[in-house]
Amino acid sequence: MNFFKFCASSAALLVLCACEGNDYVLAFNTQNVPSQTYSLESSMNAILPMDTVSGTPEAMNTRLFVRATNNLLTAYDNGTAKFEMKIDSVDYKSDKRSVEEFRSMERYMSTEHFQFKMAKDGVVSDPVMEDSVMMGTEALDLVRLFLKIQPILPGKGVALGETWERSVEIPGNGGNTVVYKSFTLQDQYAHDGVQMAKIGMNIKYKEAGDPSSDLRMESKGFIVGTGTILFDMTHGVISNVSMEITGDLSVNDIVADNVIPDMHVIQKIKLKGEI
Repeated sequence: MNFFKFCASSAALLVLCACEGNDYVLAFNTQNVPSQTYSLESSMNAILPMDTVSGTPEAMNTRLFVRATNNLLTAYDNGTAKFEMKIDSVDYKSDKRSVEEFRSMERYMSTEHFQFKMAKDGVVSDPVMEDSVMMGTEALDLVRLFLKIQPILPGKGVALGETWERSVEIPGNGGNTVVYKSFTLQDQYAHDGVQMAKIGMNIKYKEAGDPSSDLRMESKGFIVGTGTILFDMTHGVISNVSMEITGDLSVNDIVADNVIPDMHVIQKIKLKGEI
């Protein structure tokens, strides 16, 4: 067999292994993945109930943009690996805070390091945000933002149109929040020599108030979200995620003895990865 025939045969075998029986194998690279740069953007619009004096609803808007570098620290024999995400830059804006306040938040967040273990199916364990002073603040909690949109892969070959469900626990000061996720493999295609998978994702969860906090947010019904994931099958990494989350929250200010019911929240999260 000459060299060209050998290469053609090898390529054919790789394709068969990746999609045997029209099933596609989706897996994160946890053994030798190079450093990856992430751009994470989150915008939140909170619409408060209508003011009885002015007759108009009040709204609060925040926007967070973070650039971070994700590095593989240790690859384990069981297929899992330990990663560290370092914050490179932070840009935060809010129409209800002063410039001094959000500049201070940017400085604190830029020192944070996010370490976690991850399996090949994307299940994250032992997430730790080092030097964090923002845990519990929904719009600024990078661990919660990351875990909300983190895809969980099926761990086996799946066909186009196939759906799988997984649940994850997101840590918080008031206890863990169980997020129910549903995924559907919508498409598989090649782009610039890279095999890509398009995955639809739906999530739902209930927000529980932190009993140790003076400002408690909770939801009676489910908060729901829908989005799309572009997964780089060739390198085993996330290429792009886009999600919109909506729901109603009640805010209980213990100090002021005041409750704001039915605050409608719309959160948009975007993540872009580059190798």
